[in-house]
Amino acid sequence: MCGDAEKEQMEVARRWKGATPAHRRRWRNPKACPRETNFSTLEQLWPAGHFRGPLNGPRSYFRRVPPHFLGYHANFSNCRRKVYIDIGAKHFDSKEGFLSMLKLYTPLLDFDEYYAFEAVAGFYKLPPHDELVRLLIKQGMHPTRAATFSRRHFFLQAFIGSRSKPETTPSTIGFSDFLETTLGLQPADAVVVKMDVEGYEFDIVQTLLADGTHALIDEIMLEVHYGHPYMRQTYNWCRTPQFWCFYTLENATSMYQSLRDAGVYAHHWP
Repeated sequence: MCGDAEKEQMEVARRWKGATPAHRRRWRNPKACPRETNFSTLEQLWPAGHFRGPLNGPRSYFRRVPPHFLGYHANFSNCRRKVYIDIGAKHFDSKEGFLSMLKLYTPLLDFDEYYAFEAVAGFYKLPPHDELVRLLIKQGMHPTRAATFSRRHFFLQAFIGSRSKPETTPSTIGFSDFLETTLGLQPADAVVVKMDVEGYEFDIVQTLLADGTHALIDEIMLEVHYGHPYMRQTYNWCRTPQFWCFYTLENATSMYQSLRDAGVYAHHWP
């Protein structure tokens, strides 16, 4: 997504004010699931670790954050549907890919539906069936569920944005539209999202909060992109500014806090 989309996002970044008030909507199935979400089990926001904190050692993301994932503190079993959405899925078996997430977050092994988005052609594909079943069982999935996984797994080559734009290549799917209309989700469903959308997250989150569809997401692992001071100094980030360079560390922290204040169990990733 470039050209006009980049210009539009540059304007979004320049106008971005920080916290967006969350719109409260009425839903057909309003009773939230899981019911026992306890925000005291969330890790404290660590602004210095927003993109990227240490990935190894005692303060590693993978040691520090996963114990706080919602599935380890709440019961998903009685939810109407259990849905996992991976946006920016890259390769299925990469270090931070779909398969690794199942190992990192084992309650996902029992989910009903899996959706993976990747805009780059050829990046994401499932291995052959027998190999797929072997890999899933190795991660801890029950053999019966592993054998039928491909029936519950859906891949879409598309961009995810704040609004649907079929004219882009590949097409852009508005995330609010996808949650509410395409999937027909309700607060009674358990929904876990991992999102890496290269700077578009600010616009997407702002829209989710403004239109009330944030209520359809129980938990999100969100990779944030901004003019990171260390990356500017060490790797010359933003020497040629991209739209996300206009966002600051304070903007990133405000976005996470806005989601938490609205009732979404939000973590940075990774």
